[in-house]
Amino acid sequence: MWRLITEKFRDSPQRLRVAQAIIRHGLRVNGPGDIRCGSIKIPLKSIGDALNTDRRTVRATTETICEDEELFRFFSRLRPAGPSLDKVAEIFGFGVVTIYVKSPENPGILSEVASTIANYGVAIRQVIAEDVAIYPDPCLKVITEETLSGAIIHVLTSIEGVSRVVIEN
Repeated sequence: MWRLITEKFRDSPQRLRVAQAIIRHGLRVNGPGDIRCGSIKIPLKSIGDALNTDRRTVRATTETICEDEELFRFFSRLRPAGPSLDKVAEIFGFGVVTIYVKSPENPGILSEVASTIANYGVAIRQVIAEDVAIYPDPCLKVITEETLSGAIIHVLTSIEGVSRVVIEN
């Protein structure tokens, strides 16, 4: 799908940025000029302002999407994944660890991270894995029931394919 999206918008970097933002936020294209978050209609001007482009570029992006059956089938089914707890974790006393990888295509990193944390008896509340196709510096954010100890961080850092581990408070 990513190849089709980048190909469709290869002559218009601004429209590609709009399409990526729609995906990144889990917005749905209902029709030309009709973008929604769940049942809430999002003004094209709001999206344009957030991306430093105009509403006409946003509308043109939705028109291109609607003209292509495969793109429309994809964009019309997108939904938000839910709230991200990483910025409110401290309110609940949760821990947040961000894991960057050398190559996001490496299989098994998520599994090893989850197993490592579980082996130390710490519960995972949420995992957010950013996709390499839509995030410039994709990472894996893990929100845990408690702040992780140095011993766990050391083991996470040694997982093959992990480039760095950042503890956020």
